Amino acid sequence: MGVRRNWWLMRFPWARSRSSVECTAAERKELSDGATQSSTSDRDPRLMDLIRQVIALRQSGDVQGSLDLIDRSFAEGISSNYLLDNRARALSQLNCEREAIQIWEALSKCGDLELQEKAKRLSKLAYQQQCRSVLQRVVQLSQLGHANEALSVLDVARAEGIENDMLLDNRAKALSQLNREEEAIQIWESLFESSDLKLKEKSKRLVYQYKCRSVLQRVVQLSQLGHANEALSVLDVARAEGIENDMLLDNRARVLVQLNRHVEAISIWRQLSQSDSKKYNSILISQLVGTLQLICRSQGWNVQCFDKDVETLDKLEGGVLQECELLCGLGYTKLLIKLVDQALESGFKSPWLALAKANALIELEQFVDAKNFLNHSKESVQDQHVLVIMEDMLDALSSDVEVELVVRALVPLKAKGDLDAAQNLLVQALLQNHSCVLYEEKLQELLVERGEKNPEHQVFELFLGEAERIRDTASVSSQ
Repeated sequence: MGVRRNWWLMRFPWARSRSSVECTAAERKELSDGATQSSTSDRDPRLMDLIRQVIALRQSGDVQGSLDLIDRSFAEGISSNYLLDNRARALSQLNCEREAIQIWEALSKCGDLELQEKAKRLSKLAYQQQCRSVLQRVVQLSQLGHANEALSVLDVARAEGIENDMLLDNRAKALSQLNREEEAIQIWESLFESSDLKLKEKSKRLVYQYKCRSVLQRVVQLSQLGHANEALSVLDVARAEGIENDMLLDNRARVLVQLNRHVEAISIWRQLSQSDSKKYNSILISQLVGTLQLICRSQGWNVQCFDKDVETLDKLEGGVLQECELLCGLGYTKLLIKLVDQALESGFKSPWLALAKANALIELEQFVDAKNFLNHSKESVQDQHVLVIMEDMLDALSSDVEVELVVRALVPLKAKGDLDAAQNLLVQALLQNHSCVLYEEKLQELLVERGEKNPEHQVFELFLGEAERIRDTASVSSQ
């Protein structure tokens, strides 16, 4: 390249921040096109002829020759803004965008309005090309794993005033590669205000992922040290701040297991298995089996019908139902109820489990509990066949429920020593259901407590006396 006369450029600042756009063929053409000549105020034929030669050389591909001709002209004392503009175009084509931008920035303040606008536009295009050149180099280095070198290129560019949102994003990537995560996050957070919507959303996603990773690392560390409560607190704070993903949910479940809050853990894994059954079903099944087996072992029973090799949740549910049938047949009624309660609490939905528990409660003569449980369970049952069975059971329970309610009502009356009220309650109940042996037995027990020597006879007398009283009362009322 010939001798450059750059002294008139040194006073023009050129560093600035701009946004990046794709360089199109049209932009490159504009950078290489000649300046219009018709707007020159000075119609010096020699100058016009010189500009035409400069343009012709550049357009023919002899960019260096065009630049040398301009420099010689300046050396000979020929001065023109249009020569400066063409000099900037030649420099831009020779990848000397920095010098070109300096010239165009100077020309953006000249008196020729048309040239001003062109200079501003070309300066912007040249700046964008600078950014693209830096970006290309940085991406290349990053892909080769040379994050330090990529960061150095970006530092040099920044010192020269070359930086835009895309370069900032790649600076953050390089910093992340160097494990300087906090610096990277600060940059990505600054890009939340970017006009580039894709870059804006990408930055938000990367910041969110980083925050999730940071929480996860802290939770895993605390869990491994046995500090499950502290780990759960970290997860709770993160959730309150909107920081939660599948990995954090999975670790929340694991922490809950450490705290023996198995049902909550199982609920989380059920939720996760809805979105990724392949990944979480095995964890869920293992946890469910372990929890159900623990219930059985606590009662001295070894599970016979299911284990951790069960492949699906449906098969596990079927195994639990078989276990209930086995327990029922062997008389392990209370254990059956505990097993069903744990299964239902863990998210099993089979209505047959509810029927198994209801039958067990009836077997234990807990009729009121059986009625309440059936009424609650049938609200969520869709199977019409099961609903019919439940309704039939409720109908059959009605008299037993009434008896149990009377017997329950005796307890507080006897506890406070109101034996007259207790006796009257049983006599009235016996009148309503004179075939109920339990009422008669309870009344006899009460009479023995009151010192009666012949309770059986006294029961008959009380029953007969109350019946006659009611008959007489009815007779008087009808007159």
